[in-house]
Amino acid sequence: RHWDMCGDEVTSVVMRIIRGEESSESINDTVLVLIPKVMNPSLLTQFRPISLCNVLYKIASKVVANRLKVILPDIISD
Repeated sequence: RHWDMCGDEVTSVVMRIIRGEESSESINDTVLVLIPKVMNPSLLTQFRPISLCNVLYKIASKVVANRLKVILPDIISD
């Protein structure tokens, strides 16, 4: 929905990672967030943990996976 605002920067960062010009360590972080299951939670068991992976990491890993998909049959024997 907001690709017109951030698309160029996202593309630029992902391409620098793919080319090896930038380390992917900084985008490989995962944030753990606790989402309340009930209104006004007071106990830890009343929260649901979810992990938020960085979108840039997902895009870069998908690009690498798609590129490998093409050449894997040629470099791995039956």
